Amino acid sequence: MSFTYQYIVIFLFVSFTSLSMAQDTASDKVSEGEKVAQLFHYFNSGLDKKAYQQAHALLPTFKSDKSVTNTNLLLAYYHNRYVAIDSSIYYTHKALNSRKNINDSLGVRLQILSYQLLALNNKNKGLYQESKNYYIKGAELSEKHNETNLYYTHIHGLASTYLTLDKTEEALALFEKCVKFSNDDEVILGSYINLGAIYSSLSKFETSNTYLQKAKEMCEKKGYNTEALVNIIINIGDNYVNKDTDKALASFNEAKKISSDNRFYNLELIALGKVGNILFNEKKDSEALLIFSNMLMQSMELGNLDAEMNSYLMLEKLSIREQNYRNAYNYGKKYYKIKDSINNSITEKEINRLEVRFKTLEKEKTIKLLQIESLNKSLNIKNKDADIEKYKLQKTIIAKQNENQVLLLQNGVKKRKNEIALLKEKEAIKAIELDREKTIKYIILIAFFILLVPIMGLLIIYYQKLQAQSLLNQKEKEINEQQVLSLKKDQELKLIKAAVRGQDIERKKIAQEMHDSIGGNLAAIKLQFSQLSKHPSKLELIYSQLDDTYEQVRNLSHNLLPKKIRENDFVFLIKEYITTVQEASDITLNVSFYDEAKINKINKILQNELFSIFQELTTNTLKYAKAKTIDIQLDLINEGLFFVYEDDGIGFDVSLTTLGIGLTNIKNRVENYKGILHIDSKPDRGTSINIEIPLTT
Repeated sequence: MSFTYQYIVIFLFVSFTSLSMAQDTASDKVSEGEKVAQLFHYFNSGLDKKAYQQAHALLPTFKSDKSVTNTNLLLAYYHNRYVAIDSSIYYTHKALNSRKNINDSLGVRLQILSYQLLALNNKNKGLYQESKNYYIKGAELSEKHNETNLYYTHIHGLASTYLTLDKTEEALALFEKCVKFSNDDEVILGSYINLGAIYSSLSKFETSNTYLQKAKEMCEKKGYNTEALVNIIINIGDNYVNKDTDKALASFNEAKKISSDNRFYNLELIALGKVGNILFNEKKDSEALLIFSNMLMQSMELGNLDAEMNSYLMLEKLSIREQNYRNAYNYGKKYYKIKDSINNSITEKEINRLEVRFKTLEKEKTIKLLQIESLNKSLNIKNKDADIEKYKLQKTIIAKQNENQVLLLQNGVKKRKNEIALLKEKEAIKAIELDREKTIKYIILIAFFILLVPIMGLLIIYYQKLQAQSLLNQKEKEINEQQVLSLKKDQELKLIKAAVRGQDIERKKIAQEMHDSIGGNLAAIKLQFSQLSKHPSKLELIYSQLDDTYEQVRNLSHNLLPKKIRENDFVFLIKEYITTVQEASDITLNVSFYDEAKINKINKILQNELFSIFQELTTNTLKYAKAKTIDIQLDLINEGLFFVYEDDGIGFDVSLTTLGIGLTNIKNRVENYKGILHIDSKPDRGTSINIEIPLTT
C-alpha cells in the first residue's frame, strides 16, 4: 500500500499569481491574473466545483499564455481529485503545450508539477512504467534547478511506483532518504506509511507498527490529512491479516467507509479488494462474490486497469471453486486480455528501442569503415600490402562484432515474441479444456432437464393457484385502500371546516378590534381636527391620540403573525423545518447562519416573509429539481440580509422559462423590502438563488 503526495495547488496559486501581477503590466492582463488567482482561491477553499465551472467559462476569453497555462493546470488538478484520469492527462498536456517561456523559473516549476501529475495519473491507470519515467524526469529537472521540495516529492512518488512494481529494496532506500533529508511534512508522512507497509510485507511487524505509529501521530497532530489516515488504517489491517482476521476486517471496512465519504475512490477499491481476499480465504464465497463484483464495476468506471484485472482474477477463482467453469472461462479471458494489452504496450516500446540501437550500430559501423578507408589512403607504398591485410582483418572483426550485436538484438526481439506466443498457446489450451468441461456439463444438464419436466408441470399448476389467490388478495387490498381513502377525505373535510370556522372567528375578532379601538380613536381625532381652529391647544392631544392609534395598529399586525413566528426564534424554526424535510425525504440540507443572535432579532414580519420564501424554494426543489443536496446560507452583515439558496438538481433555462406563481410571490416579497432577487440556473447544473435585503432604508 503506497501513499501518494498529490496536491501542490496552493504553491502553484502563489507562484503564478505573483508572476502574473509582476509581468503583466497592461490592465487587461492584470485583470486576467486576478481572475486566475480567484479560481485557485476557490479551488483551495473547498469550492472546487465553482472553480471548475468558472475556469471553463473564462478559458476562451484569456489572451495571456500564462493565464491559459494556469487555468489548464487547475482543470487537470480538478479531474485528478475526482479520479477522471484521462481528462486530467488531457489538460496537463494542454498546460505544457500552452507554456511559452521554457527557461522561466516558474515555467520550470510548472513543467515539474506537470510531470508529477502525469506520473500520478498513469499510476492510477495501472501504467507503472510510464509513471516511473515521469517521476524520474521530474526528479532530474528538480535537482537541476535546485527545487528541493519538488525533488523529494518526485523521489517519494518514484519510490511508491517501485513498491507497486515489487522492487522493494529500491523503494525502501528512497523512502528512508525522504525521511532523513526532506523538510516536507506530507512527504515524511507518506514515507512513514510506506515504510510501515514494506516492513509489514517482510513480516517485521514491530518495525512496521513503529513507523505506522509515527504516521498516526503526525495525522493527529496536523488534524487534516484524511487520505493519509486511510492508508495507515489499511496498513494496520494488513498487519492483522495473519493474526486476527476480525480486527483486519474492522480496519479495512473502516478505511473503506472513510474513503467513500471523502471520495478517495482508488483507496476504496484497495480496501474492497482486501476485504474480498479475507472473505475468499475464509471460503465465504457469496460475500466475496458481492465484494469483487462491486469492485469490478467501480474499477471499470474509474479506468483503473490494475483493480479491474484483480477483480477478474478473483472472480475466476470463485467460479472455479463453485465449479462454474463457463463463468471462470469468461473471467479468465478478460483477465488475460487486459494483461496482454499492458504487456504488448511495453513490448512494442522495447522493440522500438532495439530498432533504434540497431540503426545506431549501423551508423557507427559506417563511420568506422570510412575511418579505415581514410587510414588506408595515408599508408606508405612500401607497407601497402601489410596495411591492406590489416584493413581486411579490421573490417572482418568489425563486421563480426556488428553481426554479433545484431544477432543479440534480433534474439531479444524473438525472445519477446516467443513469450507472447507461449502465453497465447497457454490461453488456447485452457480454452480447449474449458470447452471440454462445458460439453460434459451440458450433457449433465440435459439429463437433469428430462427429470425436471414432470416437476415443472406440477410447479405450473401450483403457480396458477398462487396467481388466483394473489388476484383475490389484490382485490381485497384495493377495497381496503378505497375505504381508507374515504375515511381520510372525511377527516380532511372536518379539518377544513374547522379551519374555516377558526378563520371566521379570527376575522370577527380583528373587525371588532378595529371598530372598537382604532375606529373610535380615528373618530375622536377627526372631531379634534374640526375644533383645532378654535382650540389650537388641542394639537398636542391629537398627536397623543395618533401615537396611541399607531401602537394599536402595530399590536394588531403582530397579532396577525403565526403563533410559531411570534413565540419562537427564527433560527430554531428553520432548523426544525429542515429536520422535518430530511425525515420525510432522501434529500440532504446544509444550512449556516451568521450571526444567529442578530438574525433572531430582526423584525417578526420580515421573519415571516423569509420563512415563507424558504418554504416555497424547498417545496419547488422537492417537486421538480430531483436534487440530492440543498445548501442554504443566511448572513446578516453591515445592516444587510444576504440569503443564498443552492441545489444540485436538474436546473432549468432561465431565459426560456416563465416564472411561476411561487417564484413570482418570492419576487414580490423581496421587492416590498426594496431587495434584489437573482436566479442563476442551467440544465444539468443545478439552481442558485441570491437574495439581498437592506435592513435600513
